[in-house]
Amino acid sequence: MLYLLWLMGIAIIRKMNTMQFNEPEVVKKAFAATKPGGAQSWQERRDDLRKRLGENPPAGFETDEIEAHFTGMPSHYWERVTEPDLIWGLEATHGFLNLLAAAKAPPTMPFMDYCPEPGTHLTRVMLCTWDRQGLLAKAAASFSAVRLSIQRAEVFTRADNVVLDLFRVTNADAGEAVSAAQMQNMVSLLDGALSEPPRFASVWACSRHKYLADHDPLPPRIIIDNQASRLSTLVQIEAFDRLGLLYDILQAIAESGFNVLQAAIETEGVSARDTIHVVDAQGKKLTSPTQLQNLKKQLETALNR
Repeated sequence: MLYLLWLMGIAIIRKMNTMQFNEPEVVKKAFAATKPGGAQSWQERRDDLRKRLGENPPAGFETDEIEAHFTGMPSHYWERVTEPDLIWGLEATHGFLNLLAAAKAPPTMPFMDYCPEPGTHLTRVMLCTWDRQGLLAKAAASFSAVRLSIQRAEVFTRADNVVLDLFRVTNADAGEAVSAAQMQNMVSLLDGALSEPPRFASVWACSRHKYLADHDPLPPRIIIDNQASRLSTLVQIEAFDRLGLLYDILQAIAESGFNVLQAAIETEGVSARDTIHVVDAQGKKLTSPTQLQNLKKQLETALNR
């Protein structure tokens, strides 16, 4: 049943989003520092994990669900995923498909799960939904609207347009833990933002940080690198960390007509360092000087408001 629903969902999302993503073929610098695979290639890590799951299969999953995950996830996912996170991702995908199976459930509805990260003040959040332009920006806006600060974000898009976004977030109010109410409100806002048409309350809540934030005390630094990757344009940004910063960056990319292929978000102290792999509407790197100039202009406008 879930497999049939998955096939129906692919047809739905292809109507919503005609973009085709190309899987990266090289190890990206942004992810190298935390890649757990050592000298193993991503294919070896994937095959090793497949063997382990075959010897001890997790309960509750159909064979087709697991195979769709192993054949559809991109190389940078297998370079770094751990076995617990692999099972968590399968559970999130299963939960998303079950949401779609519910009566009158819209195809835009997201599934989200979260848990504390042991030994830290962070909460890990797994988002699963159909991929579409501006998705990551809307998720970032929903986090900031409930005063949650994203410390790291990773984007993984399957070949069938199911997306798994993994966030590490903390409460923007120092000393307070992330609450269940905040997470529930965030999911509600994101659901409204992804609806067609978007709900007004979500649009307003997700943009109000623009009217509340102070001017950034440090000038942002934007580097657009078109040589590091053959398949995408690398955007590196260093800026003063503030609530809504990631949303402003991602929204500028979406408004330029481009899409995020990969993203690594790091926050240390008052500084945010974002590394984002950008492609055009056809899933290819930006080669036109006009495209590159427009992207930089949009980012400068967003960061120097």
